[in-house]
Amino acid sequence: MNYSTAADDSSRPKSIWPVAVIALLSWFSIVCCLDPAGSYPSMPEGPGLTVDEIFNVEQGVYLVEQAKALGWLNLIPGSSQEAYRKKNGYNPDHPPLGRWWLGVHHHLTWWLAPPYDPDGYCVTTCARTGSATAFALTVFLIGCVANAWSGRTTGLLTAISLVLMPRVYGHAHLASLETITNLTCTTAVLSVAAWWNGPAPPTRRTAIFTGVLMGLALLTKIQAVLIPIPVIAWALWRWREKSILPLMIWGITAYFVFFSSWPYLWFDPLEKTAEYLGRTTNRSTIQVWYLGQKYADKNVPWHYPFVMFALTVPVVLHGLGLLGLFCRPKRTASDSDDSRADQISNNDSTIAIAQTHPKPPGQSAGFGTAKSRDLLLLACMLFPLVIFSLPGVAVYDGERLFLNCFSLLAIFVGRGWVVCWQWLSLRIQPQPTVLAIWTGLLLLAASPLVTMAPCHLCYYNGLARLIMIADGNDKRFEVDYWGVGMTRSLLQQMVKTVPKGASVAVTPTLHQFQADDYRRQSPLLRAHGINTVEFIAGHNEPDAILIYRRLADLSEPWNRVNRVETVRTTSCEGRILAFFLLGKK
Repeated sequence: MNYSTAADDSSRPKSIWPVAVIALLSWFSIVCCLDPAGSYPSMPEGPGLTVDEIFNVEQGVYLVEQAKALGWLNLIPGSSQEAYRKKNGYNPDHPPLGRWWLGVHHHLTWWLAPPYDPDGYCVTTCARTGSATAFALTVFLIGCVANAWSGRTTGLLTAISLVLMPRVYGHAHLASLETITNLTCTTAVLSVAAWWNGPAPPTRRTAIFTGVLMGLALLTKIQAVLIPIPVIAWALWRWREKSILPLMIWGITAYFVFFSSWPYLWFDPLEKTAEYLGRTTNRSTIQVWYLGQKYADKNVPWHYPFVMFALTVPVVLHGLGLLGLFCRPKRTASDSDDSRADQISNNDSTIAIAQTHPKPPGQSAGFGTAKSRDLLLLACMLFPLVIFSLPGVAVYDGERLFLNCFSLLAIFVGRGWVVCWQWLSLRIQPQPTVLAIWTGLLLLAASPLVTMAPCHLCYYNGLARLIMIADGNDKRFEVDYWGVGMTRSLLQQMVKTVPKGASVAVTPTLHQFQADDYRRQSPLLRAHGINTVEFIAGHNEPDAILIYRRLADLSEPWNRVNRVETVRTTSCEGRILAFFLLGKK
Protein backbone atom coordinates (compact mmCIF):
# COMPACT_ATOMS: atom_id res chain seq x y z
CA MET A 1 0.00 0.00 0.00
CA ASN A 2 1.10 3.54 -0.70
CA TYR A 3 0.42 6.01 2.05
CA SER A 4 0.73 9.74 1.83
CA THR A 5 4.15 11.08 2.58
CA ALA A 6 2.58 13.50 5.04
CA ALA A 7 2.73 10.79 7.65
CA ASP A 8 5.74 8.77 6.45
CA ASP A 9 8.60 10.03 8.61
CA SER A 10 10.60 6.85 8.99
CA SER A 11 13.25 7.86 6.44
CA ARG A 12 13.51 11.49 7.57
CA PRO A 13 15.62 12.93 10.35
CA LYS A 14 13.41 13.76 13.31
CA SER A 15 14.20 17.45 13.38
CA ILE A 16 12.60 19.37 16.22
CA TRP A 17 12.70 22.79 14.57
CA PRO A 18 9.03 22.67 13.40
CA VAL A 19 7.94 22.00 16.99
CA ALA A 20 10.21 24.81 18.19
CA VAL A 21 8.56 27.19 15.72
CA ILE A 22 5.08 26.30 16.98
CA ALA A 23 6.19 26.78 20.59
CA LEU A 24 7.77 30.14 19.80
CA LEU A 25 4.71 31.34 17.88
CA SER A 26 2.43 30.29 20.74
CA TRP A 27 4.60 32.24 23.19
CA PHE A 28 4.58 35.32 20.99
CA SER A 29 0.80 35.18 20.47
CA ILE A 30 0.30 35.14 24.24
CA VAL A 31 2.79 37.78 25.39
CA CYS A 32 1.34 40.22 22.87
CA CYS A 33 -2.12 39.91 24.48
CA LEU A 34 -1.65 40.03 28.25
CA ASP A 35 -2.64 43.53 29.33
CA PRO A 36 -5.88 43.55 31.39
CA ALA A 37 -6.16 47.19 32.40
CA GLY A 38 -3.79 49.62 30.67
CA SER A 39 -0.28 48.76 31.88
CA TYR A 40 0.73 48.25 28.22
CA PRO A 41 -1.80 50.39 26.35
CA SER A 42 -0.12 50.02 22.94
CA MET A 43 -0.42 46.22 23.02
CA PRO A 44 -3.58 44.20 22.27
CA GLU A 45 -5.73 43.61 25.32
CA GLY A 46 -5.63 40.41 27.34
CA PRO A 47 -8.13 38.74 29.65
CA GLY A 48 -9.39 40.80 32.58
CA LEU A 49 -7.69 40.71 35.96
CA THR A 50 -8.76 37.50 37.69
CA VAL A 51 -9.53 36.82 41.31
CA ASP A 52 -6.34 35.17 42.61
CA GLU A 53 -3.65 36.56 40.34
CA ILE A 54 -2.47 39.36 42.60
CA PHE A 55 -1.70 36.93 45.43
CA ASN A 56 0.54 34.86 43.18
CA VAL A 57 2.30 37.92 41.83
CA GLU A 58 2.95 39.44 45.25
CA GLN A 59 4.31 36.18 46.59
CA GLY A 60 6.46 35.68 43.50
CA VAL A 61 7.96 39.15 43.86
CA TYR A 62 8.53 38.49 47.55
CA LEU A 63 10.42 35.25 46.87
CA VAL A 64 12.69 36.85 44.27
CA GLU A 65 13.38 39.95 46.36
CA GLN A 66 14.11 37.79 49.40
CA ALA A 67 16.49 35.63 47.38
CA LYS A 68 18.28 38.70 46.03
CA ALA A 69 18.60 40.18 49.51
CA LEU A 70 20.08 36.95 50.87
CA GLY A 71 22.41 36.51 47.92
CA TRP A 72 20.74 33.35 46.63
CA LEU A 73 19.86 34.81 43.26
CA ASN A 74 22.11 37.23 41.41
CA LEU A 75 21.12 36.42 37.83
CA ILE A 76 18.23 38.86 37.53
CA PRO A 77 19.05 42.32 36.15
CA GLY A 78 18.18 45.23 38.38
CA SER A 79 14.53 46.18 38.29
CA SER A 80 12.68 49.36 39.11
CA GLN A 81 10.49 47.77 41.80
CA GLU A 82 11.02 48.50 45.44
CA ALA A 83 11.58 45.46 47.64
CA TYR A 84 8.47 43.62 48.66
CA ARG A 85 7.10 45.20 51.80
CA LYS A 86 7.96 43.13 54.85
CA LYS A 87 4.55 43.53 56.46
CA ASN A 88 2.96 41.31 53.81
CA GLY A 89 5.22 38.38 54.68
CA TYR A 90 5.35 34.92 53.21
CA ASN A 91 2.25 32.81 52.59
CA PRO A 92 3.10 29.08 52.46
CA ASP A 93 -0.23 27.99 51.00
CA HIS A 94 1.62 26.67 47.91
CA PRO A 95 5.17 25.41 47.33
CA PRO A 96 7.54 28.11 46.07
CA LEU A 97 8.63 26.99 42.60
CA GLY A 98 5.61 28.21 40.62
CA ARG A 99 5.47 31.60 42.32
CA TRP A 100 9.22 32.02 42.10
CA TRP A 101 8.90 31.37 38.35
CA LEU A 102 6.28 34.13 38.11
CA GLY A 103 8.45 36.47 40.20
CA VAL A 104 11.49 35.98 37.97
CA HIS A 105 9.46 36.67 34.85
CA HIS A 106 7.87 39.69 36.54
CA HIS A 107 11.30 41.23 37.14
CA LEU A 108 12.64 40.32 33.70
CA THR A 109 9.60 41.75 31.93
CA TRP A 110 9.68 44.96 33.99
CA TRP A 111 13.39 45.34 33.18
CA LEU A 112 12.99 44.69 29.44
CA ALA A 113 9.65 46.49 28.93
CA PRO A 114 8.68 48.73 31.87
CA PRO A 115 4.90 49.03 32.37
CA TYR A 116 3.04 52.30 32.04
CA ASP A 117 2.36 54.17 35.31
CA PRO A 118 2.86 51.31 37.82
CA ASP A 119 1.32 51.67 41.25
CA GLY A 120 3.73 50.06 43.68
CA TYR A 121 5.99 47.06 43.51
CA CYS A 122 4.18 44.61 41.23
CA VAL A 123 2.23 44.60 37.99
CA THR A 124 0.19 41.54 37.10
CA THR A 125 0.84 41.85 33.37
CA CYS A 126 4.59 41.49 33.91
CA ALA A 127 4.17 38.23 35.79
CA ARG A 128 1.79 36.82 33.18
CA THR A 129 4.76 36.29 30.89
CA GLY A 130 5.80 33.46 33.21
CA SER A 131 2.75 31.43 32.28
CA ALA A 132 3.32 32.19 28.60
CA THR A 133 6.84 30.79 28.83
CA ALA A 134 5.68 27.70 30.72
CA PHE A 135 3.02 27.06 28.10
CA ALA A 136 5.50 27.37 25.23
CA LEU A 137 7.84 24.95 27.00
CA THR A 138 4.98 22.48 27.46
CA VAL A 139 4.13 22.73 23.76
CA PHE A 140 7.78 22.14 22.90
CA LEU A 141 8.06 19.22 25.33
CA ILE A 142 5.08 17.21 24.13
CA GLY A 143 5.94 17.96 20.50
CA CYS A 144 9.51 16.67 20.93
CA VAL A 145 8.32 13.57 22.80
CA ALA A 146 5.74 12.74 20.11
CA ASN A 147 8.41 13.43 17.50
CA ALA A 148 10.72 10.87 19.08
CA TRP A 149 7.96 8.30 19.52
CA SER A 150 5.99 8.65 16.29
CA GLY A 151 7.82 10.86 13.83
CA ARG A 152 8.15 14.49 12.83
CA THR A 153 4.63 15.03 11.50
CA THR A 154 3.01 13.57 14.59
CA GLY A 155 5.26 15.67 16.82
CA LEU A 156 4.32 18.84 14.96
CA LEU A 157 0.60 18.09 15.11
CA THR A 158 0.81 17.18 18.80
CA ALA A 159 2.29 20.58 19.56
CA ILE A 160 -0.41 22.29 17.49
CA SER A 161 -3.13 20.27 19.22
CA LEU A 162 -2.22 21.62 22.65
CA VAL A 163 -2.29 25.19 21.35
CA LEU A 164 -5.77 24.54 19.93
CA MET A 165 -7.24 23.75 23.38
CA PRO A 166 -8.81 27.10 24.35
CA ARG A 167 -8.91 26.56 28.10
CA VAL A 168 -5.24 25.53 28.28
CA TYR A 169 -4.33 28.43 26.01
CA GLY A 170 -6.43 30.76 28.17
CA HIS A 171 -4.71 29.77 31.43
CA ALA A 172 -1.40 30.60 29.77
CA HIS A 173 -2.49 34.26 29.79
CA LEU A 174 -2.83 34.43 33.59
CA ALA A 175 -0.30 34.97 36.38
CA SER A 176 -1.42 31.76 38.07
CA LEU A 177 0.17 28.42 38.94
CA GLU A 178 -1.86 26.24 36.61
CA THR A 179 0.27 26.48 33.45
CA ILE A 180 3.52 26.04 35.39
CA THR A 181 2.02 23.03 37.19
CA ASN A 182 0.97 21.67 33.81
CA LEU A 183 4.58 21.91 32.62
CA THR A 184 6.16 20.20 35.62
CA CYS A 185 3.52 17.48 35.96
CA THR A 186 3.60 16.68 32.24
CA THR A 187 7.39 16.50 32.40
CA ALA A 188 7.24 14.10 35.36
CA VAL A 189 4.79 11.77 33.60
CA LEU A 190 6.50 11.80 30.20
CA SER A 191 9.92 11.16 31.73
CA VAL A 192 8.62 7.94 33.27
CA ALA A 193 6.82 6.97 30.06
CA ALA A 194 9.99 7.52 28.02
CA TRP A 195 12.71 6.10 30.29
CA TRP A 196 10.86 3.43 32.26
CA ASN A 197 9.57 1.68 29.18
CA GLY A 198 12.20 -0.93 28.38
CA PRO A 199 11.86 -4.69 28.84
CA ALA A 200 13.52 -4.45 32.26
CA PRO A 201 12.87 -2.13 35.23
CA PRO A 202 14.68 1.23 35.11
CA THR A 203 18.21 1.55 36.47
CA ARG A 204 18.91 3.42 39.68
CA ARG A 205 20.32 6.35 37.72
CA THR A 206 17.14 6.58 35.66
CA ALA A 207 14.99 6.34 38.78
CA ILE A 208 16.96 9.18 40.40
CA PHE A 209 16.74 11.42 37.34
CA THR A 210 12.98 10.93 36.90
CA GLY A 211 12.59 11.35 40.67
CA VAL A 212 14.17 14.81 40.43
CA LEU A 213 11.60 15.79 37.80
CA MET A 214 8.83 14.41 39.98
CA GLY A 215 10.17 16.48 42.88
CA LEU A 216 9.94 19.64 40.78
CA ALA A 217 6.30 18.83 40.09
CA LEU A 218 5.63 18.43 43.83
CA LEU A 219 7.45 21.72 44.40
CA THR A 220 5.01 23.53 42.10
CA LYS A 221 1.56 22.56 43.36
CA ILE A 222 -0.19 19.80 45.25
CA GLN A 223 -1.90 18.37 42.14
CA ALA A 224 1.37 16.51 41.55
CA VAL A 225 0.48 14.04 44.33
CA LEU A 226 -1.96 12.45 41.87
CA ILE A 227 0.91 11.19 39.68
CA PRO A 228 2.51 8.48 41.88
CA ILE A 229 -0.51 6.16 42.24
CA PRO A 230 -0.97 5.39 38.50
CA VAL A 231 2.81 5.21 38.04
CA ILE A 232 3.20 2.75 40.92
CA ALA A 233 0.30 0.59 39.71
CA TRP A 234 1.68 0.57 36.15
CA ALA A 235 5.22 -0.33 37.25
CA LEU A 236 4.05 -3.13 39.56
CA TRP A 237 1.88 -4.52 36.79
CA ARG A 238 4.80 -4.56 34.37
CA TRP A 239 7.64 -5.86 36.52
CA ARG A 240 6.05 -7.08 39.75
CA GLU A 241 8.51 -7.12 42.69
CA LYS A 242 11.40 -6.00 40.44
CA SER A 243 9.85 -2.53 40.29
CA ILE A 244 9.83 -1.98 44.06
CA LEU A 245 13.43 -0.75 44.36
CA PRO A 246 13.29 1.77 41.46
CA LEU A 247 9.91 2.99 42.75
CA MET A 248 11.41 3.58 46.20
CA ILE A 249 14.39 5.43 44.73
CA TRP A 250 12.04 7.50 42.56
CA GLY A 251 9.80 8.43 45.48
CA ILE A 252 12.59 9.18 47.95
CA THR A 253 14.39 11.35 45.40
CA ALA A 254 11.19 13.26 44.64
CA TYR A 255 10.53 13.96 48.32
CA PHE A 256 14.16 14.96 48.91
CA VAL A 257 13.94 17.54 46.09
CA PHE A 258 10.61 18.79 47.44
CA PHE A 259 11.80 19.07 51.04
CA SER A 260 15.29 20.43 50.39
CA SER A 261 14.01 23.13 48.01
CA TRP A 262 11.33 24.50 50.36
CA PRO A 263 13.07 26.10 53.36
CA TYR A 264 9.71 26.67 55.04
CA LEU A 265 9.59 22.94 55.86
CA TRP A 266 13.06 22.71 57.39
CA PHE A 267 11.98 23.75 60.88
CA ASP A 268 9.38 21.44 62.38
CA PRO A 269 8.94 19.51 59.10
CA LEU A 270 6.27 17.08 60.29
CA GLU A 271 3.91 19.76 61.54
CA LYS A 272 4.43 22.05 58.57
CA THR A 273 4.05 19.24 56.03
CA ALA A 274 0.81 18.19 57.71
CA GLU A 275 -0.31 21.83 57.73
CA TYR A 276 0.40 22.13 54.01
CA LEU A 277 -1.47 18.94 53.13
CA GLY A 278 -4.34 19.92 55.42
CA ARG A 279 -4.96 23.17 53.58
CA THR A 280 -6.37 21.25 50.63
CA THR A 281 -9.21 19.93 52.81
CA ASN A 282 -9.53 22.63 55.50
CA ARG A 283 -10.38 25.60 53.36
CA SER A 284 -13.32 27.88 52.73
CA THR A 285 -16.14 26.35 50.74
CA ILE A 286 -16.17 27.39 47.08
CA GLN A 287 -19.48 27.58 45.25
CA VAL A 288 -19.79 25.82 41.91
CA TRP A 289 -22.39 26.49 39.21
CA TYR A 290 -23.24 23.33 37.30
CA LEU A 291 -26.23 22.34 35.15
CA GLY A 292 -28.13 25.46 36.19
CA GLN A 293 -27.69 24.93 39.93
CA LYS A 294 -25.32 26.09 42.66
CA TYR A 295 -23.41 23.46 44.66
CA ALA A 296 -20.88 23.56 47.48
CA ASP A 297 -17.54 22.21 46.24
CA LYS A 298 -17.84 18.90 48.14
CA ASN A 299 -21.41 18.31 46.96
CA VAL A 300 -20.86 18.66 43.22
CA PRO A 301 -22.29 15.66 41.27
CA TRP A 302 -19.74 12.92 40.59
CA HIS A 303 -19.81 13.44 36.82
CA TYR A 304 -18.70 17.09 37.01
CA PRO A 305 -14.99 16.50 36.14
CA PHE A 306 -15.82 14.18 33.25
CA VAL A 307 -18.40 16.58 31.82
CA MET A 308 -16.09 19.58 32.16
CA PHE A 309 -13.28 17.65 30.49
CA ALA A 310 -15.64 16.68 27.67
CA LEU A 311 -17.13 20.15 27.14
CA THR A 312 -14.01 22.34 27.32
CA VAL A 313 -12.07 20.79 24.43
CA PRO A 314 -13.18 21.20 20.79
CA VAL A 315 -15.20 18.17 19.68
CA VAL A 316 -12.86 17.65 16.73
CA LEU A 317 -9.92 17.19 19.08
CA HIS A 318 -11.82 14.73 21.26
CA GLY A 319 -12.64 12.65 18.20
CA LEU A 320 -9.06 12.69 16.98
CA GLY A 321 -7.84 11.81 20.47
CA LEU A 322 -9.98 8.65 20.46
CA LEU A 323 -8.75 7.85 16.98
CA GLY A 324 -5.14 8.25 18.08
CA LEU A 325 -5.72 6.14 21.18
CA PHE A 326 -7.07 3.11 19.32
CA CYS A 327 -5.23 3.44 15.99
CA ARG A 328 -1.63 3.99 15.02
CA PRO A 329 -0.26 5.72 11.94
CA LYS A 330 1.11 3.31 9.35
CA ARG A 331 4.77 3.20 8.38
CA THR A 332 5.97 5.56 11.06
CA ALA A 333 9.22 5.15 12.90
CA SER A 334 9.22 2.33 15.42
CA ASP A 335 7.58 3.13 18.73
CA SER A 336 9.79 0.64 20.52
CA ASP A 337 12.66 2.07 22.53
CA ASP A 338 14.22 -1.29 23.35
CA SER A 339 16.10 -2.28 20.21
CA ARG A 340 16.78 -1.22 16.67
CA ALA A 341 15.47 -4.64 15.63
CA ASP A 342 11.98 -3.73 16.83
CA GLN A 343 10.29 -2.47 13.67
CA ILE A 344 6.74 -1.77 12.59
CA SER A 345 6.00 -3.83 9.50
CA ASN A 346 4.78 -2.05 6.40
CA ASN A 347 1.70 -4.26 6.38
CA ASP A 348 1.26 -4.92 10.09
CA SER A 349 1.62 -2.47 12.96
CA THR A 350 2.27 -5.22 15.54
CA ILE A 351 5.47 -4.51 17.47
CA ALA A 352 7.73 -7.55 17.56
CA ILE A 353 9.18 -7.16 21.04
CA ALA A 354 9.18 -10.90 21.68
CA GLN A 355 11.68 -11.44 18.84
CA THR A 356 14.44 -9.48 20.56
CA HIS A 357 13.67 -9.67 24.28
CA PRO A 358 12.31 -12.31 26.62
CA LYS A 359 8.87 -11.55 27.96
CA PRO A 360 8.94 -10.00 31.44
CA PRO A 361 7.13 -12.06 34.07
CA GLY A 362 3.39 -11.44 34.02
CA GLN A 363 3.46 -9.43 30.80
CA SER A 364 1.02 -10.41 28.08
CA ALA A 365 2.44 -11.83 24.90
CA GLY A 366 2.87 -9.21 22.23
CA PHE A 367 2.34 -6.35 24.69
CA GLY A 368 4.86 -3.94 23.25
CA THR A 369 6.48 -0.95 24.86
CA ALA A 370 4.43 1.51 22.79
CA LYS A 371 1.17 0.06 24.05
CA SER A 372 2.54 -0.04 27.59
CA ARG A 373 3.48 3.62 27.30
CA ASP A 374 0.00 4.51 26.06
CA LEU A 375 -1.49 2.71 29.04
CA LEU A 376 0.55 4.81 31.45
CA LEU A 377 -0.42 8.05 29.72
CA LEU A 378 -4.07 7.06 29.71
CA ALA A 379 -3.95 6.12 33.41
CA CYS A 380 -2.31 9.43 34.37
CA MET A 381 -4.89 11.30 32.27
CA LEU A 382 -7.96 9.57 33.73
CA PHE A 383 -6.87 9.12 37.35
CA PRO A 384 -7.34 12.81 38.36
CA LEU A 385 -10.84 12.76 36.86
CA VAL A 386 -11.69 9.67 38.88
CA ILE A 387 -10.32 11.16 42.11
CA PHE A 388 -12.32 14.37 41.71
CA SER A 389 -15.47 12.37 41.04
CA LEU A 390 -15.32 10.59 44.42
CA PRO A 391 -17.93 11.58 47.04
CA GLY A 392 -16.72 14.23 49.47
CA VAL A 393 -13.75 15.34 47.35
CA ALA A 394 -13.90 19.07 46.70
CA VAL A 395 -13.89 19.98 43.01
CA TYR A 396 -14.22 23.51 41.69
CA ASP A 397 -12.77 26.08 39.28
CA GLY A 398 -13.92 24.26 36.15
CA GLU A 399 -11.05 22.35 34.58
CA ARG A 400 -8.26 23.96 36.62
CA LEU A 401 -7.60 21.11 39.05
CA PHE A 402 -7.02 18.58 36.27
CA LEU A 403 -5.51 20.82 33.61
CA ASN A 404 -2.48 18.56 33.08
CA CYS A 405 -4.86 15.90 31.65
CA PHE A 406 -5.19 18.07 28.53
CA SER A 407 -1.47 17.87 27.73
CA LEU A 408 -1.55 14.08 27.78
CA LEU A 409 -4.68 14.13 25.62
CA ALA A 410 -2.77 16.23 23.05
CA ILE A 411 -0.34 13.34 22.47
CA PHE A 412 -3.19 11.10 21.35
CA VAL A 413 -4.75 13.93 19.34
CA GLY A 414 -1.50 14.50 17.43
CA ARG A 415 -1.42 10.85 16.46
CA GLY A 416 -5.10 11.04 15.50
CA TRP A 417 -4.41 13.84 13.01
CA VAL A 418 -1.98 11.57 11.13
CA VAL A 419 -4.33 8.57 11.24
CA CYS A 420 -7.12 10.81 9.92
CA TRP A 421 -4.93 11.94 7.01
CA GLN A 422 -4.03 8.37 6.10
CA TRP A 423 -7.62 7.18 6.33
CA LEU A 424 -8.84 9.98 4.07
CA SER A 425 -5.97 9.39 1.62
CA LEU A 426 -6.95 5.75 1.16
CA ARG A 427 -10.62 6.49 0.53
CA ILE A 428 -10.85 9.85 -1.20
CA GLN A 429 -9.33 11.03 -4.44
CA PRO A 430 -7.95 13.36 -5.68
CA GLN A 431 -5.37 14.39 -3.08
CA PRO A 432 -6.39 18.11 -3.03
CA THR A 433 -9.81 17.02 -1.78
CA VAL A 434 -8.19 15.20 1.13
CA LEU A 435 -6.12 18.26 1.90
CA ALA A 436 -9.22 20.47 1.83
CA ILE A 437 -11.14 18.22 4.24
CA TRP A 438 -8.21 17.85 6.60
CA THR A 439 -7.50 21.60 6.55
CA GLY A 440 -11.18 22.29 7.21
CA LEU A 441 -11.04 20.16 10.35
CA LEU A 442 -7.92 22.00 11.47
CA LEU A 443 -9.53 25.41 10.94
CA LEU A 444 -12.68 24.27 12.74
CA ALA A 445 -10.59 23.25 15.76
CA ALA A 446 -8.64 26.52 15.63
CA SER A 447 -11.63 28.86 15.31
CA PRO A 448 -12.25 29.27 19.08
CA LEU A 449 -8.83 30.86 19.48
CA VAL A 450 -10.14 33.73 17.35
CA THR A 451 -13.82 33.87 18.33
CA MET A 452 -13.15 33.67 22.09
CA ALA A 453 -10.19 36.07 22.29
CA PRO A 454 -9.22 37.29 24.82
CA CYS A 455 -11.69 35.33 26.99
CA HIS A 456 -10.64 31.77 26.15
CA LEU A 457 -11.42 30.59 29.69
CA CYS A 458 -15.13 31.02 28.95
CA TYR A 459 -15.01 28.49 26.11
CA TYR A 460 -17.42 25.56 25.78
CA ASN A 461 -17.52 23.32 22.74
CA GLY A 462 -20.43 22.62 20.41
CA LEU A 463 -21.91 19.92 22.65
CA ALA A 464 -22.39 22.41 25.49
CA ARG A 465 -23.91 24.95 23.14
CA LEU A 466 -26.37 22.34 21.86
CA ILE A 467 -27.42 21.63 25.44
CA MET A 468 -27.95 25.32 26.14
CA ILE A 469 -29.82 25.88 22.88
CA ALA A 470 -32.07 22.90 23.58
CA ASP A 471 -32.91 24.35 27.00
CA GLY A 472 -33.16 27.91 25.70
CA ASN A 473 -30.89 28.85 28.60
CA ASP A 474 -27.26 29.98 28.49
CA LYS A 475 -26.85 29.48 32.24
CA ARG A 476 -26.59 25.71 32.36
CA PHE A 477 -22.82 26.11 32.86
CA GLU A 478 -20.73 28.78 34.51
CA VAL A 479 -20.35 31.86 32.30
CA ASP A 480 -17.24 33.71 33.53
CA TYR A 481 -15.73 31.99 36.53
CA TRP A 482 -12.46 33.92 36.44
CA GLY A 483 -13.68 37.40 35.58
CA VAL A 484 -11.75 37.50 32.31
CA GLY A 485 -14.62 39.51 30.79
CA MET A 486 -13.54 42.60 32.76
CA THR A 487 -11.30 43.57 29.87
CA ARG A 488 -9.42 46.78 29.15
CA SER A 489 -11.97 47.80 26.50
CA LEU A 490 -14.78 47.47 29.04
CA LEU A 491 -12.86 49.63 31.51
CA GLN A 492 -12.15 52.20 28.79
CA GLN A 493 -15.83 52.53 28.00
CA MET A 494 -16.62 52.91 31.67
CA VAL A 495 -13.99 55.63 32.09
CA LYS A 496 -15.55 57.54 29.19
CA THR A 497 -19.01 57.25 30.72
CA VAL A 498 -18.70 57.95 34.44
CA PRO A 499 -17.45 61.26 35.87
CA LYS A 500 -13.96 61.70 37.25
CA GLY A 501 -13.58 60.57 40.81
CA ALA A 502 -16.59 58.29 40.48
CA SER A 503 -17.28 55.41 42.83
CA VAL A 504 -17.68 52.08 41.01
CA ALA A 505 -18.98 49.01 42.81
CA VAL A 506 -17.70 45.59 41.73
CA THR A 507 -19.64 42.34 41.99
CA PRO A 508 -19.12 39.55 42.74
CA THR A 509 -16.16 39.95 45.08
CA LEU A 510 -14.63 36.89 46.73
CA HIS A 511 -12.11 38.51 49.06
CA GLN A 512 -11.69 41.88 50.74
CA PHE A 513 -8.89 43.08 48.46
CA GLN A 514 -10.46 42.17 45.12
CA ALA A 515 -12.34 45.40 44.40
CA ASP A 516 -9.38 47.64 45.19
CA ASP A 517 -7.05 45.45 43.14
CA TYR A 518 -8.88 46.54 39.99
CA ARG A 519 -7.93 50.13 40.75
CA ARG A 520 -4.37 49.35 41.83
CA GLN A 521 -3.67 47.30 38.71
CA SER A 522 -5.34 49.70 36.26
CA PRO A 523 -3.65 52.93 35.12
CA LEU A 524 -6.92 53.64 33.28
CA LEU A 525 -8.96 53.79 36.47
CA ARG A 526 -6.29 55.58 38.52
CA ALA A 527 -5.81 58.29 35.90
CA HIS A 528 -9.54 59.00 36.06
CA GLY A 529 -9.60 58.98 39.86
CA ILE A 530 -12.09 56.13 39.96
CA ASN A 531 -12.51 54.34 43.27
CA THR A 532 -13.54 50.68 43.09
CA VAL A 533 -15.45 49.23 46.05
CA GLU A 534 -17.29 46.05 46.88
CA PHE A 535 -20.96 46.12 45.87
CA ILE A 536 -23.28 45.76 48.86
CA ALA A 537 -26.96 46.05 48.00
CA GLY A 538 -28.62 48.87 49.93
CA HIS A 539 -25.41 49.99 51.62
CA ASN A 540 -23.88 52.18 48.95
CA GLU A 541 -25.06 54.16 45.96
CA PRO A 542 -22.24 53.95 43.42
CA ASP A 543 -21.99 55.91 40.19
CA ALA A 544 -21.71 52.62 38.31
CA ILE A 545 -21.79 48.88 38.94
CA LEU A 546 -19.19 46.66 37.27
CA ILE A 547 -20.41 43.07 36.96
CA TYR A 548 -18.91 39.84 35.67
CA ARG A 549 -21.12 36.81 35.36
CA ARG A 550 -19.72 34.31 37.84
CA LEU A 551 -23.11 32.75 38.39
CA ALA A 552 -22.19 30.74 41.49
CA ASP A 553 -21.44 33.94 43.45
CA LEU A 554 -23.50 36.54 41.64
CA SER A 555 -26.23 38.00 43.83
CA GLU A 556 -29.77 38.65 42.76
CA PRO A 557 -30.97 39.99 40.40
CA TRP A 558 -27.81 39.70 38.30
CA ASN A 559 -27.67 35.90 38.22
CA ARG A 560 -30.97 35.84 36.32
CA VAL A 561 -29.95 38.26 33.62
CA ASN A 562 -30.41 37.11 30.03
CA ARG A 563 -30.34 40.42 28.23
CA VAL A 564 -29.66 43.71 29.96
CA GLU A 565 -29.68 47.33 28.91
CA THR A 566 -26.11 48.26 29.60
CA VAL A 567 -23.70 50.94 28.59
CA ARG A 568 -21.13 48.36 27.54
CA THR A 569 -20.73 44.58 27.61
CA THR A 570 -18.03 42.03 26.97
CA SER A 571 -19.50 39.18 24.94
CA CYS A 572 -18.16 36.04 23.28
CA GLU A 573 -20.16 33.89 20.88
CA GLY A 574 -23.38 35.56 21.95
CA ARG A 575 -22.90 35.16 25.72
CA ILE A 576 -22.61 38.24 27.92
CA LEU A 577 -19.54 37.81 30.13
CA ALA A 578 -19.32 41.16 31.89
CA PHE A 579 -21.01 44.55 31.78
CA PHE A 580 -21.45 47.78 33.70
CA LEU A 581 -24.56 49.74 34.60
CA LEU A 582 -24.90 53.34 35.65
CA GLY A 583 -25.95 53.84 39.26
CA LYS A 584 -28.81 55.89 40.64
CA LYS A 585 -26.87 59.11 41.01
